[in-house]
Amino acid sequence: MPDPGSRAAAGAPARHPASRTHLAAPPFRRPATPASRPTLLLATTLFTTTCTPSPPATTLRVALWAGGHELEIEQQVADRYEALHPGVRVLLESAPNGYEERLLTSIAAGHPPDVYLLDSPDIPTFVDRGLATDLAPYQEALGFAADSVFPQVLDAFRRGDAIFALPKDFTPMVIYANRAVLEAAGVETPSLAGWTWDEFRAAAEAVTRDTDGDGRPDVFGFDFPRNLYQWVPFVWSAGGDILAPGGDAATGYMDGPAALEAYAFLTGLAEDGFTPGAQFVQQGDPAREARFASGGQALLLSGHWTLRVFRDLVADGTLDLAILPIPHHPILDRATSVIYASGWAVPPNAAHLRRAIDLAGFLASREAQRIRVRSGLAIASRMDVAADIAAADETGVERAFIALAGGARMTWGAHVRDFSRIEALAVEIMDRRLLNGEALAGSAGDVARRVDEELGR
Repeated sequence: MPDPGSRAAAGAPARHPASRTHLAAPPFRRPATPASRPTLLLATTLFTTTCTPSPPATTLRVALWAGGHELEIEQQVADRYEALHPGVRVLLESAPNGYEERLLTSIAAGHPPDVYLLDSPDIPTFVDRGLATDLAPYQEALGFAADSVFPQVLDAFRRGDAIFALPKDFTPMVIYANRAVLEAAGVETPSLAGWTWDEFRAAAEAVTRDTDGDGRPDVFGFDFPRNLYQWVPFVWSAGGDILAPGGDAATGYMDGPAALEAYAFLTGLAEDGFTPGAQFVQQGDPAREARFASGGQALLLSGHWTLRVFRDLVADGTLDLAILPIPHHPILDRATSVIYASGWAVPPNAAHLRRAIDLAGFLASREAQRIRVRSGLAIASRMDVAADIAAADETGVERAFIALAGGARMTWGAHVRDFSRIEALAVEIMDRRLLNGEALAGSAGDVARRVDEELGR
């Protein structure tokens, strides 16, 4: 599962098809004929073996956005399917950039992949347009049990009784905490039970300090969450939302009282110097993970995909890591985080529909998920696989992720079509405050009205 904000920026478009072909059966052999000399018999045998055509392999194409180590892991899954199904070749076609557009174009042109990876923000785009096959009728044949999957993850791909993708993996957004940085400032690491905005701010303030005397902080409390996919749980954890319950309006929600309090809380952290400077607002903050790991930052907002960056440091004791919930408004007793997920879907015009459905079932199976968790990117969607991984993790990090997923809800993008347009607009709300000094009520109201226009199209 990718960082929701990084899939488009993961690199130039690329395809990485599998390079191995597996033959379905031994070559057809002609009846043996007597030969007067052994050399003639040998020549006849070689000719027969090399020139007799073999049954053609069925090629199943899988579209996804993986790259690097993640793609290598997916190739291992594909290799296992090929081993179990002689005569089938699985080609992985990866497009880290422009994935949704490429996929839509291929389906519309009548040349779709047999299986594709469906990201939670893309669900309405494909499901509402009839571009995903209902896999519910095939559950028994595939060995897929709905009750084996985290329910809030499966629900993202449901529409009534229909299931339009079999869940692959997911992550909630959490707070990574560097215990050493907190302890050095005299801050006790909070528990999974939760903490308030006031406690979060106090911790960020306590750790922020100038260590070299140049008048500028060298250790920060937090890094500013510019994008909607990052900050939406702060709105939810204030008791508000960004859209109306039906997802058809933003005015009164994205610019509502709870949302404005969340924006004020977050921009206040930046304005008071507890986060790196405003230059990171527009350019992003590529150094944030290194800064966190090296002790230059105490708290980091991210998903499970970041854990693989820190895993070796945690294992060798260099980084004392805690996974904490999103802080909540003082008037509430708990936070509500956001979940991002992905699943395997089959286009209705797949060239090999039944085989494609079978492949999708395998890609979501226990066996495939046990192979895939080696990538460390996300939490397996199957509860038993996730529980096994958590039980084997002596750090307790995986157990914390699973615990925090229980109080999270799926992204609005799983229900609202073309949600990326809303995300692109929403980034202005706090940018305009930090860069131009605009009142949050004004920028939020303006953005909410423009979002309403997008929703009305």
